[in-house]
Amino acid sequence: MSLPLHLPQDVLARLTSDPTIPATVPTLLDALLLGVQQMLGQNLVGLYLRGSLAMGDFDPLASDVDFFAVTEHLLTETEFTDLTTMHDTLATLPNPYAVHLEGAYIPRVSVRRFTLGERLPTLFRQERLKWYEHDYNWVLERWVVREHGLKLCGPAPTTLIDPISADELRDAVRLRMPEWLRWANQPDDPDWQLHLGQKAYVIQTMCRALCTLATGTLPSKPQAVAWALATLPDPWRSTVEHSQAWHNKQTFDASLNPEIQRFIRMAVSQAERDLR
Repeated sequence: MSLPLHLPQDVLARLTSDPTIPATVPTLLDALLLGVQQMLGQNLVGLYLRGSLAMGDFDPLASDVDFFAVTEHLLTETEFTDLTTMHDTLATLPNPYAVHLEGAYIPRVSVRRFTLGERLPTLFRQERLKWYEHDYNWVLERWVVREHGLKLCGPAPTTLIDPISADELRDAVRLRMPEWLRWANQPDDPDWQLHLGQKAYVIQTMCRALCTLATGTLPSKPQAVAWALATLPDPWRSTVEHSQAWHNKQTFDASLNPEIQRFIRMAVSQAERDLR
C-alpha cells in the first residue's frame, strides 16, 4: 500500500513509526484532510488529531480516529451539508476505521475557551455529522489538542486555545461525574448490556478521572491505569486489575456490573469530597 502524500511529514513519520497504528489510519487521515480542505476552503483554520493518536496510546482494536477542526466562522447550512456528504462518503471507504472517525468543527471564537451549551457540528463513530451540544468533556479535549495535538494543517494549537489550568481540568472532571453516577444508578440502561471491552473502557475512564483529580493533569488511559494500580487501595485496585483482562473482549458478563457500578460511585464520591 502506498503511503499518503498530503499529511505533514512529521505527523506521517510519527504515525508510521508506531507499530500499534495500522497503515489504514494515515490513509484515512489523508482522505479526511483532503476532504475537509476541499469542503471548507478558506473557512478552514486548522485540523488536528486528538485522543489516543495524540496521546500515544492508540489501540487498533478499540480506539477511534479522533480529529479537531477549527473554522473561521460557524458552518453555514451549505458547508454543513457538504461536510455531511463528505463524511458519508468517507464512511463507505473499504477502510476498517472509516466508521470510527470522531470529531467536531469549532469556530475560532469558540475554540479559545469552552462555553457550556454551544451546539456545534460533531461526528461520532458510526453516526452522521450532526449539531450537538458540547459538555465539559470538551474542556479536556481542548487540553489534549493544545498540549499534545498533532497538526495536519493550520497554526500551532497553542495559538488558538488558551492555557487550561490544573484546576480547570479538575473542575471539568467533577462536572462530568454526575452523568456517570446517573448511569451507575440505572442498572436497566441498555448500555449495561455492552461487552466486557466496553466495561474495561469505563474503568479506564474512571481511573483517568481520579488521576486528574489527584494530579491536575490528564494522563493517557494506560498511564491512568498504572497510576490507579500504584495508588488505589483494595478493593478498588482489584477491580482495576480485573478490568485489564476484559480489554477488547467481546463477551458479556452481567455479574460484573455491580462491581463496575460500585467503582463509579467511589470515583464520584471522591470528586465530591475533593470539592468540599
